[in-house]
Amino acid sequence: MARTELTPQDKEYKKIIAATLNELLQLSGKKKVDITRQTGIPASTLTGYFNGIALPSPRNVQKLADFFNVLKSDVDPRFKEISEQNDEGLKIRLDSKFSRLTLPRKRKVVDYADTQLKDQWREENIHSINEMQRTYTVDVLGAVSAGTGEWLDEEQHNHVAVSEQPPVYDFAVRVNGDSMEPMFADEQIIYVKRVEGTEEVRDNQIVIAELNGNAYVKKIAFDGDRDSCRLISLNKKYTDIIVKPDDSFKVIGVVVI
Repeated sequence: MARTELTPQDKEYKKIIAATLNELLQLSGKKKVDITRQTGIPASTLTGYFNGIALPSPRNVQKLADFFNVLKSDVDPRFKEISEQNDEGLKIRLDSKFSRLTLPRKRKVVDYADTQLKDQWREENIHSINEMQRTYTVDVLGAVSAGTGEWLDEEQHNHVAVSEQPPVYDFAVRVNGDSMEPMFADEQIIYVKRVEGTEEVRDNQIVIAELNGNAYVKKIAFDGDRDSCRLISLNKKYTDIIVKPDDSFKVIGVVVI
């Protein structure tokens, strides 16, 4: 009967098994004759394994593993592929190797396991954060002053990415200044619902108003008949802005809170 042709992988297995057996023999302090006496594997067959000439049968792999007190997968990588398919197989391999280590080396294994566990925790949390995070693009119309007034140029748009989903709004603007702190901070993006006039605005609402060509974000306070009003800053270091009858004034929108 013709011999079965070995695959390139089988030839590689022969080299690995030979190297492994020679290493295990050296570590054990025993001789090949001891293996033959204990396992019954003929010396000529054993020589073929140690020299990388022949592949051991599954039965002889088990005998060699029992002799060296290791797993079959520690002798023959063909069994390693099987044992690494599940947690239990890996645990058996780890326990077998761990039991043969000195105490200082066992500590190193435990330290390495701790490091791997911490890295896994970081990766899982980073992944979960990335899964939850979404970015939204906001078309920012311009800047409105929370201080002394600023031009609001509808021709200059700036697309900005934000991490929180915006509310329903008509346009967005960026706050410039600190007069509306603590409600709105400098550089904060705020969202606005457009209005056609002051009749759509309630007293004490936060509005975007245009006064003499400058745009403000302020709290608006009307007088009794709504003929005049004040623009109020929430930051008490700023004085109210009194809207005079001869001023060019209109409310552009109400801030969505």
